[in-house]
Amino acid sequence: MATSVTTTPAPTGRMTSRHWSVAAGALICMIAASVPLSGVSFFHPYIFLKMGPGTAQDVPQSAILLYFTLMMLSIVASMMFIGGPLLPRVGTKVLMLVGSGIVAGALVIFWLATTPTLLYVAGVVLGLGYGISYQLCPIVWVNNWFVARKGLVVGLVTGGTGIGGIVWSYLVPAFGGNPTDPAFNVDGYRTAYLVMAVIVLALTLPAVFFLVVERPSQVGLMALGALEPGARLSADLSRPVPGFTFAQALRSVSLWMIFGASVLLGIVHAAAQIMAPYLTGQWTNPVPDGMGQPVTMFSTAMMIWTLGLLILKPTLGVLNDKFGVLAAMTITLSMQAAFFLFLPHYAAAGNSIGVWLPLVAMLFMSAGMSNGTVQPPLLTAKAVGQKAFGKIWSVTGSAYTLGMALGAPIWGLFFDETTRSYDRGFMIAPVALAVVVAVAVIGMNRGRAQHMALYEKELAEFEAAGARV
Repeated sequence: MATSVTTTPAPTGRMTSRHWSVAAGALICMIAASVPLSGVSFFHPYIFLKMGPGTAQDVPQSAILLYFTLMMLSIVASMMFIGGPLLPRVGTKVLMLVGSGIVAGALVIFWLATTPTLLYVAGVVLGLGYGISYQLCPIVWVNNWFVARKGLVVGLVTGGTGIGGIVWSYLVPAFGGNPTDPAFNVDGYRTAYLVMAVIVLALTLPAVFFLVVERPSQVGLMALGALEPGARLSADLSRPVPGFTFAQALRSVSLWMIFGASVLLGIVHAAAQIMAPYLTGQWTNPVPDGMGQPVTMFSTAMMIWTLGLLILKPTLGVLNDKFGVLAAMTITLSMQAAFFLFLPHYAAAGNSIGVWLPLVAMLFMSAGMSNGTVQPPLLTAKAVGQKAFGKIWSVTGSAYTLGMALGAPIWGLFFDETTRSYDRGFMIAPVALAVVVAVAVIGMNRGRAQHMALYEKELAEFEAAGARV
């Protein structure tokens, strides 16, 4: 007797309170994720006073900051070689819970660290926990739950790191104190590490337990806007889903084009690590080398940068949804390219036109920096499809972080001792950004064409087999 096979897709996925809760849970986790992305950098002035040049330990600043590079490399390694393989076996919620616990433990090691060696250990441990959790899981949740408005939701969720950055910018100095105060305690900053550990767990654990569901199908729902093949629900769970398998993705040139473009973007964006000392001089050095402004003006510029990220990450997501990846990247990275070309004239423009111009220019940097966390998951999703996105993201999601780790010493090579500038790097950066756009978009389109061709073949075979039953 013939048995019918149901292949009609379910109705379009609509926004429900569960969609909102998953997005909120991902956002809260990304606020917690701001610890290694921005929080630890606020400790550096205090660490230098504790063990840096001129102290009893007299450790060079470069040797101290090696822990940051080790942390970034640890994130890359743990995401690719631990988080990715474990994801299909244990799921995202287990990885997030275990990873957040490791991050909190690493912050306790930071609290104990009074030597560079312990800093290195803490950095590696923090990277291990971060790579299997915050770097991996929130993006997988967004990809599982959103087809429509994916760009907007990715922008909102990744904007959580900016929210956290503002919190840490006030929290760390509150504990560290003012070094010019006669009652200054050189160890006061260390307590902030313990407070951070508590905050990380207080944010992450409730979000994972009460807000996040890994897949809509687990609660009888669909991804928002589930009209695309593979975002549909079918009575027959064996229906093909578009996308590469993990093995197919690793053999695809398209994947590695996106990986390489993300690494290059990270290298360019590593300029953020040299921007603070460079811009401090531009604002505070006497005219004409600088603008002769108080250091509070530099702080204002950096605050505009941070607030710009909060606004421009969701804006970038909307540009992706409305106009496509090519237009979104071209607009925002062109703005960042203009900022790099402006940097050699930063102080001169402030002196001749007004300090408002260098302040407004910081928004152009924010526009470009927003691409670092928003675009890689969107590029990956379009290039490889839904079938094995989580495991494939464990590879491409590590690329930008790898670029940031490699980029710091590369930017150091452009430093000119005579002019105290990075002008050669600033001139090359726009060319590199153009390469990023071209390679990433070509890789995305090429990968999508390939995996959709595979899907059409699998679907035809599936329907032919159903007709024969």
